[in-house]
Amino acid sequence: MSVTGDDRSPAGLDSPSDEWPLTFDALASRRILRAFGVEYGHVRPPEGGDLFVTRWGWPWLKRLMPSCWYVDNRFVREGTRLTAATGRVYRVPTHGIGEPPLDIVVKFSRVAQNVPLIVETSFPADADPEEIAAARFNSPMEEFGLVTELRSGVAEFTGPRILAQRPLAMYVPPEEFELWQLGRVRSDFNTHRLLLREDQEDAVKAIELDIKRMYVVLYNWIKGNDAQECYEGGVLRKDEFLDLTPRVVRELADNGFRVLDNKPRHFILRRSQRTGSLLRDRQGRLVYGLIDFELLQRTPEHQRRYRDHRRHRYWASRASARRSPLALDSSRLAAVRIFGVDYLFGHAPDGGRLWVLGDDPELLDYFMPERWHRTPRVKLSPMNEVYRTRTRDNIDVVYRRSRVGTRPRIDPLLGQGRAIREHGYNSPFEEVAIAERLREMGVASTVPRAIFRTAQRSTTASYLKDDSRFVDHSDVITPAPESEPVLTADRDYYTIWDEYRGEPPKAAGRVVDLDRAVEDGLLEIEQRDAVLERTLRRLHGIGLRPGGLDPSELVVLPNESDGLVRTAKGEIDVRVAIDALTAYDFGLLDDDAYHELVERVAARLQAVDCEGLDRGGSHLLLSMDPDGHFDTDAHDHPIVTLCNFELIRGLYRPIR
Repeated sequence: MSVTGDDRSPAGLDSPSDEWPLTFDALASRRILRAFGVEYGHVRPPEGGDLFVTRWGWPWLKRLMPSCWYVDNRFVREGTRLTAATGRVYRVPTHGIGEPPLDIVVKFSRVAQNVPLIVETSFPADADPEEIAAARFNSPMEEFGLVTELRSGVAEFTGPRILAQRPLAMYVPPEEFELWQLGRVRSDFNTHRLLLREDQEDAVKAIELDIKRMYVVLYNWIKGNDAQECYEGGVLRKDEFLDLTPRVVRELADNGFRVLDNKPRHFILRRSQRTGSLLRDRQGRLVYGLIDFELLQRTPEHQRRYRDHRRHRYWASRASARRSPLALDSSRLAAVRIFGVDYLFGHAPDGGRLWVLGDDPELLDYFMPERWHRTPRVKLSPMNEVYRTRTRDNIDVVYRRSRVGTRPRIDPLLGQGRAIREHGYNSPFEEVAIAERLREMGVASTVPRAIFRTAQRSTTASYLKDDSRFVDHSDVITPAPESEPVLTADRDYYTIWDEYRGEPPKAAGRVVDLDRAVEDGLLEIEQRDAVLERTLRRLHGIGLRPGGLDPSELVVLPNESDGLVRTAKGEIDVRVAIDALTAYDFGLLDDDAYHELVERVAARLQAVDCEGLDRGGSHLLLSMDPDGHFDTDAHDHPIVTLCNFELIRGLYRPIR
């Protein structure tokens, strides 16, 4: 395993042990790597290789150093091999100077080796023969991610809490081996390598799997005996022994997981120190601890319900009341206010910086770059980097790369060209402040959610540079201890916005697209397909040829009785978003209507002390039905929603 973007300098810890931070949170962000949702402190031991330590393992860092259990085959000399395990697994006491020993489980990963599965009656019933044939051992990073998720539990699942081993660390010795020595299948290994690379695509420092290196995972030791030993030793009754495996399979499924080789050897039972009998819960059931996770998987139901849970939690967090400042105590966040807008400021795992609007720490995770920057996207502008995507949490957003610091390439003799060149592009912080001010003043605008600054350095050709914003923002800095300007010329910035999909004012935010209506049980698949086909015919009838129109581009309105709003004809009411320029191009707005709409928006901006330098219809969004009828206000004017704020300025006073 190697670390990309690693110059063998500050990314890992090479300092003497007495200089290592006592707590994981004391580590600088540049020293932390993240894979499959788990954070690691990267340590380079004196013995060589790489040690990746989790939050659970960090308090035991000195005992997890290879010198305490690995060097000179110490795990063999002082440890005990667990003969019931099918792989190389050892129980090893590690010693610290003046400290009691810590028992750990040392397990050599079998990533990319063939899986010798024996299908028994306890095999998960929902696994089909193809899944059995395609079974693969988890990679070390994937395994730790799944175990962490299992331990933390997933809301929306009702299963009892699973007591599982804590993943402490993984060690990658410096030695290299031939492929035959490790027993790996190259194609399988490449699959794991691509999964890990995809998970860390935007990371400045990323962990890479090396097919010639060995991986050793370290867990805490769970005291007790496995169920097989307890049964053979006469401690466990036969009926309880036979019932235990189906119970574990069921409880795992109730938590959204399954293990393809569940067996009694993986269930650890403990005795009461007072009575000597096996520990039981209040219902009289055996208390067990789960071990061995190299074949742990999420169930298909988990995948679906987890995404739904994340989506619902996101909308609940947005609508919730203000959080107590205590919510920030355990997080690496800071509350900041920039140009009148409140943000939570934090660090992304890839080294980037993130400002999320509001004060709810739970929302920060939704806008980490790995949640939205690698999902399938649709480009919305032929000239600018503006994209629509559905995030990993099933949330629809639009993100755009800021053009701050770039000189507008507009002829000074055309229209507002000279004023645009003099003003330059707004910074992302100005864009958000303008959007929030306009919304407060009653001007419909898309909703900003976050600003992201990349970790990668970026440069602009000298003849394209406009440094005015960097000078102007130089006194706006990030919280200590960094205390650096929020706006720097050598980074890219992205603004993230709620996607506007044509929701009419009467919807009050309660709209869903056709696919989501199916997921929420509001439509059957056949109904969705019929609505989509009918909508396409109606759009064709007004001259629009949307081609492969996606169901996510059409929204419907839930009503109060768990159904959908319908038209006077009894058909499901559907809305489509369209910008004013496109509506003009397809004849839905004539010259007079288009000109009146643009001028009306300009007058509305002026009334709230703002001016749009880039007048035009491409930034003005309209909501219409598939027959080309626009949603209108009380004066029968099409309702307009602004979606671009990079060339709007304060008319008589600056935005800040």
